[in-house]
Amino acid sequence: MGYSPTGTAYLILFFALGFLTFRFFRYRKQKKDVISKCFLFFVFFFATFAFLKAVICIFFINNTQILTFSTVLGVFLQYLAFASIAYLVIYIKFPNIFPWIGFSIFILLGLLTTYLTANLSIQPFINPSGAISWNIFSSNFDFPYFILRFGIILITFLALITVTVHEYKSAEDALLRKRTLGLIIIFSLVILLGFLDFFLIDLLKLDAIMRDIGFIILSILIFIIALSTQKPPKKKEKPMVSR
Repeated sequence: MGYSPTGTAYLILFFALGFLTFRFFRYRKQKKDVISKCFLFFVFFFATFAFLKAVICIFFINNTQILTFSTVLGVFLQYLAFASIAYLVIYIKFPNIFPWIGFSIFILLGLLTTYLTANLSIQPFINPSGAISWNIFSSNFDFPYFILRFGIILITFLALITVTVHEYKSAEDALLRKRTLGLIIIFSLVILLGFLDFFLIDLLKLDAIMRDIGFIILSILIFIIALSTQKPPKKKEKPMVSR
């Protein structure tokens, strides 16, 4: 069993997202509303994704089949997180639309993308720096697949940031504004993580060690921001977001 900095990078990311999940769990336990539940599920699925990658990149670094499986399963976990956000955005911005419609659409898109990923010629390998290159576009560039993955990732997070920015501007309570601003920064960092992993490494064929270093730096930032801004609300505090 060898060692790859990719496993360490994902492990640090898991600790950061796991801590954020714990904070949202405490918030959900106190507020018991739809919004806190969607945020909890969103972060939980990404933390699960990071945990899966960390375990596989640490203990199964030389098993190409398991590395490939982690990529396929990771795609579905990401779409579960996106589906939670689709539900939240419709719940907040379009109250006349049944939010489960958005959730169901993203689940179907997730199943489709997972199927397409499983049928790609994925050939993960360890490059000279020791980092794992997932090599999703190893055979040829699949433009529809790229749009389906990267486009939905971008649209989902931009929609979420738009909602949180609106709530930040309308919030009157200083603690609420601080928490919302923290979420905006965290979601922006997550977008950067996805952009770094999917675009810069897989498409531009840059050294995967750059991704691992970026993951470690951004994970530390996420942890610091979560620690300083995502504290459980006081009992008399207003809800984070309102319709």
